[in-house]
Amino acid sequence: MAQRITMAAVARRAGVSPMTVSNVLRGKASVAPELRARVEEAVRETGYRVNVSARTLRSGRSGVIGLLAPGTDSPFSYYGMLRGLIAQEARRHGLSLVTETPEADLLAEVAAVERARTLAYDGLIITPLAMRPEDADLLPAELPVVVLGERPAPTGTAHISLSNQEGMFAATTHLLERGCRSIALLSGDGWPETDPLARRIDGYRDALAAWDGETGEPMLIPVAGLTAQAGREAARDSVDRGLRPDGYVGVTDSVMLGAVRGLADRGLRVPEDALAIGFDGIPEGEFSLPSLSTISPDHRWIARRAVELLQERIEAPAPAELGGLEIRAPFTLVERESTRR
Repeated sequence: MAQRITMAAVARRAGVSPMTVSNVLRGKASVAPELRARVEEAVRETGYRVNVSARTLRSGRSGVIGLLAPGTDSPFSYYGMLRGLIAQEARRHGLSLVTETPEADLLAEVAAVERARTLAYDGLIITPLAMRPEDADLLPAELPVVVLGERPAPTGTAHISLSNQEGMFAATTHLLERGCRSIALLSGDGWPETDPLARRIDGYRDALAAWDGETGEPMLIPVAGLTAQAGREAARDSVDRGLRPDGYVGVTDSVMLGAVRGLADRGLRVPEDALAIGFDGIPEGEFSLPSLSTISPDHRWIARRAVELLQERIEAPAPAELGGLEIRAPFTLVERESTRR
């Protein structure tokens, strides 16, 4: 039988103390980068694996965290991509990740949270589609929770959201700087005021207004949903109604990718006839034809910060007493073929 590699053996190979190895495996930010690199290299070379059973007996923790998020497992989808990055971060912290995709229904989301509590997960990262700020009392007080996503988070939780208004302002300004003066937003005007997607509409309007009348009136093209098919149908319908903007902004990348196809269905090409940009930075946009310019939130930062925040709450004596926290993720404007003449 092969001898099990111990934390002490990893420490000897890296030339550090076992406590430093432990701190690296638990993702402690206090470890110097040079020491962290040595420990990570020693872990790879020795093939060390965290002994979850022993840790559970010592600490009362399972070493398992849960992720509740909607969507498909496809790495080309927004949530599929984010799930993969969170799984990487969990492994870096010596944690196992279990994922679940409940329906966009309050009872389904609450049931998924209750299963996580029953299965003794150490904590949860959730992207709720139905929970509201006033539903905080539905979350078990003893279960550390970090919330991701577009909707307002239950009161008192740590919440990482996107820079929706700022990002859409940057996307619209990008088209203006490239000569567009008649820019349509594929979104519609029906989002509730409390929905963060409404902030994207605000960012679009603000960017047009900032050009002091050099642009036309806001042109909102309604979409039936946040899917590529909805974007395709909306673009075809708009052309059939005689709308011919010289720039398009999609409320999401998926909507915009569908709209590019819909414009092609009507004989219009991007970027020759109009420029186009989306929002979300999903991998599919890099491989489309033309490749899609986008507002790309820093997904690796989101995954890393989410696991760090959850770890802090897991280790806190009284997680509920840490209170609520609102953080906006940074973003980058990625220019690709769809906004190059």
